[in-house]
Amino acid sequence: MKKFSFFKIPKDLNEEIKKLKTKPASFWEKKGEKSMLNLFEYTYKNVPAYKKFLKKHKVVPSKIKSIEDFSHLPVVTRDNYLRKYKYIDLFSKKDFFHATTFSATSGSTGEPFYFPRDGMHDSEYEYLAEIFLKNQFEIDKKKTLAVMGFALGIWIGGIFTYKVLNKISEKGYDFTVIPVGTNRDQFLSAVLKFGKYYDQVILMGYPPFIKDVLDEGQIRDIDWKKYNIKVLTAAEGCSERFRDYVTKEAEVKNKFTDIVNMYGTVELGTMAYETALCNLIRSIAYEKKSVFDKLFGDASNMPTLAQFHPQVIHFEEVEGEIVASSFGSSIPLIRYSFSDLGGVIKFDDMLVMLKEVGVDIKKEAKKHKIDKKILKLPFVWVYGRSDLAVVFRGANIFPGEIRNGLGNRNIARFVTGRFTINSKESSKLKQTLEINVELKDGVEPKKEIEKKVLDAIINELCENNSEFNNEYTSHPRRATPKIVLKKFKSKKYFARQGKQKWIDK
Repeated sequence: MKKFSFFKIPKDLNEEIKKLKTKPASFWEKKGEKSMLNLFEYTYKNVPAYKKFLKKHKVVPSKIKSIEDFSHLPVVTRDNYLRKYKYIDLFSKKDFFHATTFSATSGSTGEPFYFPRDGMHDSEYEYLAEIFLKNQFEIDKKKTLAVMGFALGIWIGGIFTYKVLNKISEKGYDFTVIPVGTNRDQFLSAVLKFGKYYDQVILMGYPPFIKDVLDEGQIRDIDWKKYNIKVLTAAEGCSERFRDYVTKEAEVKNKFTDIVNMYGTVELGTMAYETALCNLIRSIAYEKKSVFDKLFGDASNMPTLAQFHPQVIHFEEVEGEIVASSFGSSIPLIRYSFSDLGGVIKFDDMLVMLKEVGVDIKKEAKKHKIDKKILKLPFVWVYGRSDLAVVFRGANIFPGEIRNGLGNRNIARFVTGRFTINSKESSKLKQTLEINVELKDGVEPKKEIEKKVLDAIINELCENNSEFNNEYTSHPRRATPKIVLKKFKSKKYFARQGKQKWIDK
């Protein structure tokens, strides 16, 4: 039997980018619908676990003939599908031996789960990455050094990114990758040693790591404007405060085009990414509550807003959560839930919604000189995880809210921005919201710093979390968080081993 080819990179990527800018949005949506129906047919015919799953839910596969039918298929999760069936049965014809790489989950919500992938799965990210690297970072026109600070190991971010960027660099671009990992000193040394030879330098890493790099740059008096800095982040959302901080400290020329955050998971790889248009829309929503409310409804904080390619991945909103379908690893997934909170907006619908609140986004894009970079792709927005929030006295406390509080300029000189939160319960059932906060190198724990940090976090929570505000107004003493200041790189929470663990459950 001929191997199923879910995705192939178009031969002429320049022509593809031109189509993404000129073809109507409906063209890509219909292409995506056809792709997902083909994936469903392949999966139910070849994956033993999915056959059993459909049978259990009394689904007749032959009746799934449209994307509307597709949207009524049962949602799969890690618990009801991935951990429910034999591991080998999750693969097409019980075969994953053609895979080239294994990646694993962090294990923050249980035992790590392993996802193998092969060249076809890597090509999906290669397609997405090459498009934004050309359309936003112009790697086809500029000699580019990419200093990669994602963790190198079993986690998907570092190895997956390096493999793909290396393939892109082999296509003839003046594009060099230095896979440093999360060693800040080596990262900065690479920039200082080699950056001067290139037209631009891309700083890649998790947002807290990028902040560490920029903070250290201040200490070393690094003149970032010499390097024409671009920034690529992943693994978590970035606040507008963070974007403004990066723009200022790294002397980024255009914060809409030059800072890109990717939305990805180990299950399906890189799924969507910020575009210049996304960043402009989010910036407007940050300034205008009417725009925020129109686009993001009851979101508790400013979401990540990204665009996705429907022929690679299909997003849906189900009861306020995101579900996705794709063949992003050797385990094909149909309507998979990550417990990510958010929604989906079609390209044309986005233009209409913005116009309804007085925003002509095409006019705004032209004003900010990004109108030539607009891709007519749908949007996905994500603001948190339903399974990664701390419940404290009836209020859901999200890491993004604490992150924003620590971004306050009155305390930025004392703290790195890293933290871990947990809700503790005493033997007398008294709840305490404990927030462990990392101090900058050389800063000692002091009561006055603790007070400043506490005030900043309470102000942020009261302003943006109605549940907490209600509880704090009623019972301020009981609702006051406990701040624990930790020294720089404290072993328990801030040892720099992989991703920062924001919640300790």
